[in-house]
Amino acid sequence: MSSHVPLPRERHSKSKLLVTLSSLGSKKKEHIKCITSHPFNYRCTIIAPNSLDIGQLMKAHMGCYYRATLKLSDLIDPAFIAAFVKNNTLLALSPGRIDTDDVFAIDGNGTLILNVCKDTYESLGIVGTQAKIPLERGSRFVIKIDLKAACMVPEKKYYQRIKAGFDTVLNEGIEFLIGFYDSETGGSLNFDVPGATQCLPTVEEHMVAEALVPQLSELLAAKDKAEEDWIERAQEVFEWVGLATLGSSLVVGTRADPEVCEYVVSEPYTRANLHVVSVSGMLSPMAISAVAHKLATQASTQDAAECGAFLCVWGHEDAPVSWTSSEHGYLTSGEHMYVEVFAPQSDRCAIFQACGPWDTHS
Repeated sequence: MSSHVPLPRERHSKSKLLVTLSSLGSKKKEHIKCITSHPFNYRCTIIAPNSLDIGQLMKAHMGCYYRATLKLSDLIDPAFIAAFVKNNTLLALSPGRIDTDDVFAIDGNGTLILNVCKDTYESLGIVGTQAKIPLERGSRFVIKIDLKAACMVPEKKYYQRIKAGFDTVLNEGIEFLIGFYDSETGGSLNFDVPGATQCLPTVEEHMVAEALVPQLSELLAAKDKAEEDWIERAQEVFEWVGLATLGSSLVVGTRADPEVCEYVVSEPYTRANLHVVSVSGMLSPMAISAVAHKLATQASTQDAAECGAFLCVWGHEDAPVSWTSSEHGYLTSGEHMYVEVFAPQSDRCAIFQACGPWDTHS
């Protein structure tokens, strides 16, 4: 966990849970936008009835990722940009704690992000902006470099300034997590760089017999999300999803010691035999989007009495951004995750987006 200096209460914002109802056929495609705008994903879990072949669905789409030791100067080399950035999708994330260390990333859209401490920023000589969620004012800075920009060629002074900073200040090799994907399909591509090691995502599966699954019809049919009953139901569904991903026996109706936990699955619910599949690694947003599309299609054809399906995705806790360009910090959890809920016989889905106190997404 990242170490940090405690701040006065007024300097902390609150954790957020944002809920959106989306029509699967809508032009806005909020359920797709939530996925494709969230670049740094380390775990994806599907919860669905046994009747859906989700194990094969996940394995068919998640591909591979890489570990590679690179210098920052390698990332701005024109040959590297031409081979890996301009025509396909490259994700890269360095190790380190986002609140205390220098963290570097490429966001899949060709932007190199440097989230650095004050000493590093002042030594680099590259213009950036003050971080929006620092430990204390002026302690961290964010530099964003568009690798696809016309000025990112050796003849330009801007490029020369960046390269000088990388050659003299940030000149050590860094072991990055790398995802290199086809920009159309999200499929993994060969990251042909000396020393790069291919990694396969880890897959975990388990069954849950006779689970009590909250019914989703009221949640997805609502016209007024501000109603207190709807808000309570949404929170109950989100809580249930969390327990189900953890493999808690509470979702099968086991009663815990009331002095420890008073949770019970709220009515109305459906009994179902569930298959839970989790994939962990550096996961492509486009691949997750393809999985979500097939999952939604399969769920929509279920019998109305069945339980629907749930897609849960967790972001890397020390990523410099969560959704799009929303600045992200760790503080106490580094949380940024989302859940998409698909109901049987429905063309709507519910989207839950959760992020910790130090995240500017809203």
